[in-house]
Amino acid sequence: MHSVAVRRTAAAILVAACAFTTISCASDDAKTVVAVGADSSTESVLLAEIYSQALERAGTESTVVTGLTTPLADLDAGRIAVLPARNGALLDRWNPTSPARKPDEVAAAVNAALPQGLSVTDAADGTDLRPRDALPDPDYTLRAQNILALYRTGIFDRRQLKKLNYVAGELTTEGLIESINQIETGTRPADAARTWLDAHSL
Repeated sequence: MHSVAVRRTAAAILVAACAFTTISCASDDAKTVVAVGADSSTESVLLAEIYSQALERAGTESTVVTGLTTPLADLDAGRIAVLPARNGALLDRWNPTSPARKPDEVAAAVNAALPQGLSVTDAADGTDLRPRDALPDPDYTLRAQNILALYRTGIFDRRQLKKLNYVAGELTTEGLIESINQIETGTRPADAARTWLDAHSL
């Protein structure tokens, strides 16, 4: 466990030192490190850990950068490479007048509204993160809010993207709530993410 913590700390230092998200410093021996960003919320940090560890299990060096106050700007500037988010919230930001409400509509509208240089993974259809008082509402008066990951276009190969999309296929509202409760009662986010990934054979 300590070796993992040391490796993640070293990776974070490398990210800061090189000032890139996908890093290959001057040395031929330097490894590429993919930074997954999060704000300070428990949900964001947990999801960043899940996506980061999923990438590591696909053989990709990764680190988590938390406490970001402008994570979308950090992604746009290349200071991070991956950012978990809610697709409805992204659409509210990029195209607030869009009539899209249902999950498939929101997913398509987000893809159409993506800024240049950014792509998205599959949305986690099992995560319905609309406010509790809006559920159940099959007509989606409020826009769907499903988890996905934004990432810098072109940085992942098919195997890496397949792993990230597997995460989307397994994420559920109930599972997120359970992991968030674990963190809020003392479990480290990295440990909660590892437990979730193990439980889903990812």
